Amino acid sequence: MQRCARRGVDGRSLTEVARVGAVALVASFLAIVAVTLGPLPVGAGSPEVVACSAGQLSAAQLNSVFASPGVGGGAGYAGGDYQHVYPLPDGRFLWLFQDVFFSADDDLRDSLTAAAHNAGLVQQGNCWSVLGGPNMQNYIGSSLTTPLRHWFWPLDGDIGADGALWVFMVEMSNPRGTGADYGAVPVGTWVARIDTTTLAVLSFTPAPDAGTRLFGWSITSDDTYSYLYGHCYRQFVHNVNSVAQFDATCMPHTYLARVPKGRFDLTPEYWIGGTWGSAASARPLMTRGAANPMDVERFGDTYVSVTKIDDWWGAWVYVDKAPNPWGPWENDQARFIVNERKCSQCGIYHAHLMPYLDQGALVVSWSNGGPFNLWQANAFLYRPSFVTMPLPTFRADAPVAGLHLQPRTPVRAIDTRVTHQRMTGGSMLTVPLAGYAAAGAVGVVATLTAVDPARTGYLTAWPCGARMPWASVLNTTAGRNTPNGVHVRIDPQQRLCIYSSVDTDVIVDVTGSYLPSATAGLHVVPATRVADTRGGTPLAKAAVLQAQVGGVAGVPGAPAAVTVTVSAVAPAGKGWLTVWPCGQAMPLASTVNFYAGDEVANSATVPLGPGGLLCVYTSAVTHVVVDVAGWWDAAGLPARMDDAVRALETRTGPRPPAGATVGVDLTGLVPGGTSAVIANVTTVQPGATGPVVAWDCAAAGDGLTTVAGTSMNRAALAAVALGDAGDGAGVCLTTSVPSHLLVDVMVTF
Repeated sequence: MQRCARRGVDGRSLTEVARVGAVALVASFLAIVAVTLGPLPVGAGSPEVVACSAGQLSAAQLNSVFASPGVGGGAGYAGGDYQHVYPLPDGRFLWLFQDVFFSADDDLRDSLTAAAHNAGLVQQGNCWSVLGGPNMQNYIGSSLTTPLRHWFWPLDGDIGADGALWVFMVEMSNPRGTGADYGAVPVGTWVARIDTTTLAVLSFTPAPDAGTRLFGWSITSDDTYSYLYGHCYRQFVHNVNSVAQFDATCMPHTYLARVPKGRFDLTPEYWIGGTWGSAASARPLMTRGAANPMDVERFGDTYVSVTKIDDWWGAWVYVDKAPNPWGPWENDQARFIVNERKCSQCGIYHAHLMPYLDQGALVVSWSNGGPFNLWQANAFLYRPSFVTMPLPTFRADAPVAGLHLQPRTPVRAIDTRVTHQRMTGGSMLTVPLAGYAAAGAVGVVATLTAVDPARTGYLTAWPCGARMPWASVLNTTAGRNTPNGVHVRIDPQQRLCIYSSVDTDVIVDVTGSYLPSATAGLHVVPATRVADTRGGTPLAKAAVLQAQVGGVAGVPGAPAAVTVTVSAVAPAGKGWLTVWPCGQAMPLASTVNFYAGDEVANSATVPLGPGGLLCVYTSAVTHVVVDVAGWWDAAGLPARMDDAVRALETRTGPRPPAGATVGVDLTGLVPGGTSAVIANVTTVQPGATGPVVAWDCAAAGDGLTTVAGTSMNRAALAAVALGDAGDGAGVCLTTSVPSHLLVDVMVTF
């Protein structure tokens, strides 16, 4: 379908317009501003009839405004598309359209003299005035424009550090002279600086990234950065009347770049999947459908994107949400809009988020169009529509107390190498755990393994639908398979969400469930070594160590489960350890992954076999050490599960040296009377290989919690008693090597 057609050429070549000087440009823009009509209240003949209201208009009010032609008074706005709305500091709003037709009635058949490639409206409450005008009086870039051959369309904008409004523009070219039709392609990105009081265009130059990924398609900012979303908009590259006209190599993608807040004069850095880098390494933020032009706004601490999927030919408007500008993005709702077209031959395209809420709801606009002859005779078919949609939120899970553990033999819930779901940096994976977790489970105990990660990074796990926490559960090193034990909540549908900052495969092995109907509570004991092969020969390849845990170190003969730290020491090559209750078939699960020469540990919570035996299998020659940190039975402490909370972060100060002891103050982070915690302890930038010991500050117990390889970040789980913990003082960490330390509390008892 042809969205619109444009006619008329002023005859100048691109070489000629390139010689236009900056002084002439500014003079031209000031002249355009000078033709702007004065403010006119909607439905009034002059500014004196009705006083202008203040603030924003609701979706219903905007639909009323755009129900009639002549918005702005006289031969004002009659029709247009790809509306963008920019809030101004004084409370007004600047509206710009990609193509605008001016008329006091709905008949646009005089459109040869009624159009502009970009122009717009200035809104002050219920008062409107026109900016730009008929006869191709483009608001921006008019002196550089050859109508229907070379022109500029507005993208998004924001207030810059200099106080001006910076509006990004796409430079379009169609050598065929038929405007937005076959042959029209973006050839660059420009940026206009606009005085926020007079709306004079102060400058118009190529953007620092002038490329055709069109960074600036959508813009949002936080307190530190401004984020530029990119979408290529190569919509007319194939001469067919279907979605196949899109350039499939780029239209499904949205990219992301950032600059220091408001510094749109600087060259951005680019999202490369989990981190930031060069333009050459930029990777899609999201890939979806045949065209995925995300339009993003920030509302509080939630980022919201609205997308008319697949432009004209799509049937849905998607609303997505994310806790960060880069994601992870997840769909919140979708609206089927085929039945909302203005005529049976009409189409809907370009969904745009208004930069405010309507009584707590999103205000979403979209463009309407149809065959040229239809909307040329009836401009109503070429004006935007406005709807409200619910503001996306993240589910807030109340803490759940009185939980107990139901252990099980380890079982593999997912292996993305098998399911072909390898994660890309910055993405989210949803892991269904129904059938692996117990019915009614609130949380799970699992081993999470990153397999062949592309670089240094981290993984986070949390219940789907809730806000992603800051706490990480696993740290990665390029090419090294790395596991860690996790105790984490799941959502009511028994799903676990995993975010990865790096490309990696992921394995999840479940070893237990937290639920109110289970019976096993926690007893924490000072970490005690129950097996250590270093006094003799290492375990041979494919050998099994039987460790006596029941009846040792204060553990009863037949507990429901034990929590142990299992270490591989000086392995001869790459391999893994699997821990499970003796007397059962060895499961398809791994507990520790290692490489030649490693000293690496991981926590496991599993049942014991007959006689209190725990089996450890090794796939390669290595020494094995087993330390018991706790055991579970009906008399143990009940658990309380809440969102993971970061209790220690030393990277804001100097790195603790070797031998340093760091106290973790839990005041206000755990409920009063907490007797024990299960926490993730992470070493960051360790200077050598060596253990970190976690212990109750008041009791001087000890417990090996993690072993860090040289220059590698590593996380491991620690179960620590807090003694008389009502004072909130709690955990002490002693590091044997220089290392930054992180502590994330996962479960309290």
